[in-house]
Amino acid sequence: MASPPGSLYARGFAADAETERALKAGLSGREVRIQRGRFPVALRSLAAEASPRLVFVDFDGVSEPEAAARELVAVCAIGTALIAIGSDDTAHLARLLLRHGIADYLVKPLSAAMVRDASASALDDLPERTYAGNVVVFSGAAGSGVSTLVAETARGIRDEGRSVLVVNLDPVSDTVSSLLGAPAPPEDLASLLAVLDSRVEFDAEGRPFDIEPEIRAEQFDGVCVAADSGVSFISYPRSDTLPPPPSEHAVGAFLRYLANRAHVVLVTGVLDPDTRIEIMRGADMRMLVYEPTLSSISAAVHCLAMLGPDCASTLVQCHSRMRRSALSPAQIRYALAERRPDILVPFEPALHAAAVGDKGKGPPGKAWRAATRQLLERTTRSPAPGAS
Repeated sequence: MASPPGSLYARGFAADAETERALKAGLSGREVRIQRGRFPVALRSLAAEASPRLVFVDFDGVSEPEAAARELVAVCAIGTALIAIGSDDTAHLARLLLRHGIADYLVKPLSAAMVRDASASALDDLPERTYAGNVVVFSGAAGSGVSTLVAETARGIRDEGRSVLVVNLDPVSDTVSSLLGAPAPPEDLASLLAVLDSRVEFDAEGRPFDIEPEIRAEQFDGVCVAADSGVSFISYPRSDTLPPPPSEHAVGAFLRYLANRAHVVLVTGVLDPDTRIEIMRGADMRMLVYEPTLSSISAAVHCLAMLGPDCASTLVQCHSRMRRSALSPAQIRYALAERRPDILVPFEPALHAAAVGDKGKGPPGKAWRAATRQLLERTTRSPAPGAS
């Protein structure tokens, strides 16, 4: 018999620690109860409790998902949205669960963004979006390998047949453009961002309104170039005079416009700390890259603290240099408050050799390719609602 509705917003059951963390991060700020437990634990608990608005149940280990879905529907109140989680990435299972009362099916590994999007969709509570694609921001200290990972991710998205646009907002470094084989960019980016900045309006309490960028096709063509790799690219031209730093409002409006021009927009090089945090908060995905050194990890921890618990980030530990870190794995875990990296990118001798001008070392090895494939999968796993 279905339990009556309760006061909880959501209830979650996770078979593993990573899924449990994603549920807690994605549902933070709400009245929720998340616990470790497989399907039998979830079924017993839900049968004995008042039903929340939303339920996440881990289906790993379930031998008969069709019967399990019917049992869940039977013990929950009418109107409770049921979301299944599992490692089986097949359309057959997803269709089977949807036919038997499950509102959505999420494939592991979960991210907080996936949980938030699924929750809003299941409860018809999605905020209005003005763009269709995904905006992904990469952040990391100089030398941590950000440029290499951005370029590799862009090529991977291109190889999957999706349109990708790389935006480098660092007016000093052109490493990304070199890695992608991009020609010298036009000189219109600073003036375009200045125009967008001038359109920002503020309410009576001094808060800015979201601005809808009115960008003409020729203005876009004036800042975008096609790289040799087949990736579209936007950056500042190299100059002895630095452009004025744009505000987060102008950059945010520009990125929303670009996300209607490409499936995925990869952003890097936002130098101003305050602007970078605001842009990361508004992004669909955040990739926080760090080296296993104290200074690099400290910068990552500071960024996580500034973003707050509602903005989940993917931690990418990148061994981009030959020397070993002075920090042990235990010290790294302590510095990150026991959080482990989501992706571990090993040192790749071939890339190091290419960086110092030695072209005879061959392609990157299997371990490095596997790590960057994980990064690509996380970057494109949770498409924004309405993305094509």
